Amino acid sequence: MQTLNEIYSAFKLGKSDIARLSDEAKLESIDCGKKGSAKQLSSETWSLFDNISSKVWYSTMTNSLKISLGFQLFETFPSYYHFLTPFYHGIRNKEIIEPVEKKTIWQHVMVYLSMENYYADPVGYVLWVDFFEDETTVRETWQGLVNNGSNRKALLRLLENAGPVPFDMKETLYASLIGDTSNHEVIFKSLLYSAYDVFGQIDKEKTVNILAKLKVNTETENYKLLKEKLK
Repeated sequence: MQTLNEIYSAFKLGKSDIARLSDEAKLESIDCGKKGSAKQLSSETWSLFDNISSKVWYSTMTNSLKISLGFQLFETFPSYYHFLTPFYHGIRNKEIIEPVEKKTIWQHVMVYLSMENYYADPVGYVLWVDFFEDETTVRETWQGLVNNGSNRKALLRLLENAGPVPFDMKETLYASLIGDTSNHEVIFKSLLYSAYDVFGQIDKEKTVNILAKLKVNTETENYKLLKEKLK
Protein backbone atom coordinates (compact mmCIF):
# COMPACT_ATOMS: atom_id res chain seq x y z
CA MET A 1 0.00 0.00 0.00
CA GLN A 2 1.76 3.10 -1.24
CA THR A 3 -1.09 5.56 -1.79
CA LEU A 4 -4.07 6.76 0.21
CA ASN A 5 -6.44 5.13 -2.27
CA GLU A 6 -4.71 1.78 -1.80
CA ILE A 7 -5.04 2.17 1.97
CA TYR A 8 -8.71 3.06 1.69
CA SER A 9 -9.30 0.09 -0.60
CA ALA A 10 -7.48 -2.32 1.73
CA PHE A 11 -9.64 -1.20 4.66
CA LYS A 12 -12.80 -1.02 2.52
CA LEU A 13 -13.36 2.69 3.16
CA GLY A 14 -15.69 4.50 0.81
CA LYS A 15 -16.09 8.25 0.43
CA SER A 16 -18.84 8.43 3.04
CA ASP A 17 -16.74 6.41 5.52
CA ILE A 18 -13.73 8.68 4.97
CA ALA A 19 -15.84 11.81 5.46
CA ARG A 20 -17.42 10.43 8.65
CA LEU A 21 -14.09 9.34 10.12
CA SER A 22 -12.48 12.63 9.18
CA ASP A 23 -15.21 14.59 10.94
CA GLU A 24 -14.89 12.40 14.04
CA ALA A 25 -11.12 12.86 14.14
CA LYS A 26 -11.36 16.63 13.66
CA LEU A 27 -13.89 16.98 16.46
CA GLU A 28 -11.78 14.86 18.81
CA SER A 29 -8.56 16.71 17.99
CA ILE A 30 -9.76 20.19 18.97
CA ASP A 31 -8.36 21.10 22.42
CA CYS A 32 -6.24 17.94 22.30
CA GLY A 33 -4.45 17.49 25.64
CA LYS A 34 -6.05 20.51 27.26
CA LYS A 35 -7.45 20.31 30.78
CA GLY A 36 -11.14 19.51 30.79
CA SER A 37 -11.20 18.06 27.28
CA ALA A 38 -12.70 14.57 27.50
CA LYS A 39 -13.41 13.89 23.83
CA GLN A 40 -12.37 10.47 22.57
CA LEU A 41 -12.57 8.50 19.38
CA SER A 42 -14.96 5.56 19.38
CA SER A 43 -13.27 2.23 20.07
CA GLU A 44 -13.95 1.13 16.49
CA THR A 45 -12.35 4.24 15.03
CA TRP A 46 -9.39 3.98 17.42
CA SER A 47 -8.71 0.41 16.33
CA LEU A 48 -9.09 1.25 12.66
CA PHE A 49 -6.67 4.19 12.86
CA ASP A 50 -4.25 2.03 14.84
CA ASN A 51 -4.28 -0.62 12.13
CA ILE A 52 -3.87 1.93 9.34
CA SER A 53 -0.97 3.62 11.13
CA SER A 54 0.75 0.28 11.73
CA LYS A 55 0.40 -0.70 8.08
CA VAL A 56 2.31 2.42 7.10
CA TRP A 57 4.93 2.79 9.82
CA TYR A 58 5.79 -0.90 10.24
CA SER A 59 6.03 -1.51 6.52
CA THR A 60 9.11 -1.87 4.34
CA MET A 61 8.37 1.38 2.50
CA THR A 62 11.08 4.03 2.34
CA ASN A 63 11.07 6.69 5.04
CA SER A 64 10.22 9.37 2.50
CA LEU A 65 7.09 7.48 1.47
CA LYS A 66 6.13 6.77 5.09
CA ILE A 67 6.49 10.47 5.89
CA SER A 68 4.43 11.50 2.88
CA LEU A 69 1.64 9.03 3.64
CA GLY A 70 1.84 9.84 7.34
CA PHE A 71 1.10 13.50 6.71
CA GLN A 72 -1.61 12.73 4.15
CA LEU A 73 -3.31 10.52 6.74
CA PHE A 74 -2.99 13.18 9.44
CA GLU A 75 -4.52 15.79 7.15
CA THR A 76 -7.47 13.49 6.53
CA PHE A 77 -7.76 12.04 10.04
CA PRO A 78 -6.02 14.48 12.45
CA SER A 79 -5.50 12.04 15.31
CA TYR A 80 -2.59 12.90 17.61
CA TYR A 81 -1.76 9.41 18.76
CA HIS A 82 -2.11 7.51 15.50
CA PHE A 83 -0.75 9.91 12.92
CA LEU A 84 1.64 12.24 14.79
CA THR A 85 3.45 10.19 17.43
CA PRO A 86 5.04 7.96 14.74
CA PHE A 87 7.04 10.99 13.59
CA TYR A 88 8.32 11.49 17.14
CA HIS A 89 9.21 7.82 17.51
CA GLY A 90 11.00 7.84 14.16
CA ILE A 91 13.20 10.75 15.18
CA ARG A 92 13.74 9.67 18.79
CA ASN A 93 14.70 6.14 17.75
CA LYS A 94 16.94 7.47 14.97
CA GLU A 95 14.90 5.70 12.30
CA ILE A 96 14.48 9.05 10.53
CA ILE A 97 17.96 10.51 10.20
CA GLU A 98 18.26 12.13 6.77
CA PRO A 99 18.34 15.96 7.00
CA VAL A 100 15.96 16.34 4.03
CA GLU A 101 13.40 14.06 5.69
CA LYS A 102 13.62 15.94 8.98
CA LYS A 103 13.30 19.24 7.14
CA THR A 104 10.09 17.97 5.54
CA ILE A 105 8.71 17.13 8.98
CA TRP A 106 9.61 20.51 10.50
CA GLN A 107 8.10 22.37 7.55
CA HIS A 108 4.82 20.45 7.75
CA VAL A 109 4.59 20.96 11.52
CA MET A 110 4.99 24.73 11.18
CA VAL A 111 2.31 24.84 8.48
CA TYR A 112 -0.13 22.89 10.67
CA LEU A 113 0.49 25.26 13.59
CA SER A 114 -0.79 28.10 11.41
CA MET A 115 -3.96 26.25 10.41
CA GLU A 116 -7.31 25.38 11.96
CA ASN A 117 -7.39 24.13 15.55
CA TYR A 118 -8.13 20.55 14.53
CA TYR A 119 -4.63 20.53 13.01
CA ALA A 120 -2.82 23.00 15.27
CA ASP A 121 -4.02 21.58 18.60
CA PRO A 122 -2.81 17.97 18.17
CA VAL A 123 0.44 19.20 16.61
CA GLY A 124 1.02 21.53 19.55
CA TYR A 125 0.33 18.64 21.91
CA VAL A 126 2.76 16.21 20.28
CA LEU A 127 5.43 18.90 20.41
CA TRP A 128 4.77 19.67 24.07
CA VAL A 129 4.51 16.18 25.60
CA ASP A 130 6.71 14.22 23.22
CA PHE A 131 9.31 16.20 21.28
CA PHE A 132 9.86 18.95 23.89
CA GLU A 133 9.67 16.91 27.10
CA ASP A 134 12.26 14.50 25.70
CA GLU A 135 15.78 15.79 26.36
CA THR A 136 17.09 13.76 23.43
CA THR A 137 14.86 15.47 20.88
CA VAL A 138 13.98 18.93 22.24
CA ARG A 139 16.92 20.97 20.97
CA GLU A 140 16.99 19.51 17.48
CA THR A 141 13.22 19.82 17.18
CA TRP A 142 13.08 23.43 18.35
CA GLN A 143 15.90 24.51 16.09
CA GLY A 144 14.41 22.65 13.14
CA LEU A 145 11.03 24.30 13.65
CA VAL A 146 12.21 27.90 14.06
CA ASN A 147 14.57 27.49 11.11
CA ASN A 148 11.76 26.27 8.86
CA GLY A 149 8.89 28.58 9.66
CA SER A 150 8.34 32.32 9.77
CA ASN A 151 4.55 32.50 9.99
CA ARG A 152 3.69 34.66 13.00
CA LYS A 153 0.66 32.59 14.00
CA ALA A 154 2.72 29.39 13.89
CA LEU A 155 5.54 30.91 15.94
CA LEU A 156 3.12 32.13 18.61
CA ARG A 157 1.46 28.73 18.83
CA LEU A 158 4.91 27.21 19.08
CA LEU A 159 5.63 29.40 22.10
CA GLU A 160 2.38 28.38 23.77
CA ASN A 161 3.59 24.77 23.80
CA ALA A 162 7.22 25.50 24.63
CA GLY A 163 7.19 25.11 28.41
CA PRO A 164 9.76 22.27 28.47
CA VAL A 165 12.08 23.91 25.90
CA PRO A 166 15.40 25.14 27.37
CA PHE A 167 15.04 28.83 28.15
CA ASP A 168 18.07 29.90 26.14
CA MET A 169 16.35 28.61 23.00
CA LYS A 170 13.00 30.26 23.72
CA GLU A 171 14.67 33.52 24.62
CA THR A 172 15.66 34.21 21.02
CA LEU A 173 12.07 33.85 19.83
CA TYR A 174 10.77 36.03 22.67
CA ALA A 175 13.20 38.75 21.58
CA SER A 176 12.10 38.58 17.95
CA LEU A 177 8.38 38.88 18.81
CA ILE A 178 8.33 41.25 21.78
CA GLY A 179 8.49 44.38 19.64
CA ASP A 180 4.85 43.88 18.62
CA THR A 181 2.53 44.40 21.60
CA SER A 182 -0.11 42.16 20.00
CA ASN A 183 2.24 39.25 20.76
CA HIS A 184 2.61 40.07 24.43
CA GLU A 185 -0.29 38.01 25.75
CA VAL A 186 1.07 34.84 24.13
CA ILE A 187 4.60 35.60 25.34
CA PHE A 188 3.18 35.99 28.86
CA LYS A 189 1.37 32.65 28.60
CA SER A 190 4.55 31.01 27.40
CA LEU A 191 6.45 32.36 30.41
CA LEU A 192 3.68 31.19 32.73
CA TYR A 193 3.67 27.69 31.26
CA SER A 194 7.47 27.60 31.39
CA ALA A 195 7.24 28.32 35.11
CA TYR A 196 4.47 25.86 35.94
CA ASP A 197 4.76 22.94 33.50
CA VAL A 198 6.00 19.76 35.18
CA PHE A 199 9.08 19.87 32.93
CA GLY A 200 9.01 23.62 32.43
CA GLN A 201 12.24 25.47 31.80
CA ILE A 202 12.52 29.01 33.21
CA ASP A 203 15.28 31.51 33.91
CA LYS A 204 13.97 33.70 36.70
CA GLU A 205 16.23 36.70 36.13
CA LYS A 206 15.65 36.82 32.38
CA THR A 207 11.93 36.23 32.82
CA VAL A 208 11.66 39.20 35.18
CA ASN A 209 13.30 41.38 32.52
CA ILE A 210 10.98 40.12 29.77
CA LEU A 211 7.91 40.45 31.96
CA ALA A 212 8.73 44.11 32.64
CA LYS A 213 8.48 44.83 28.91
CA LEU A 214 5.11 43.19 28.37
CA LYS A 215 1.94 45.23 28.01
CA VAL A 216 -0.43 42.85 29.78
CA ASN A 217 -2.97 43.06 32.58
CA THR A 218 -1.00 42.92 35.83
CA GLU A 219 -4.11 42.35 37.97
CA THR A 220 -4.95 38.86 36.76
CA GLU A 221 -4.51 35.74 38.88
CA ASN A 222 -2.11 34.28 36.32
CA TYR A 223 0.11 37.37 36.48
CA LYS A 224 0.24 37.09 40.26
CA LEU A 225 1.05 33.38 39.99
CA LEU A 226 3.97 34.06 37.67
CA LYS A 227 5.29 36.84 39.89
CA GLU A 228 5.11 34.50 42.87
CA LYS A 229 7.08 31.87 40.98
CA LEU A 230 9.79 34.40 40.16
CA LYS A 231 10.54 35.37 43.76
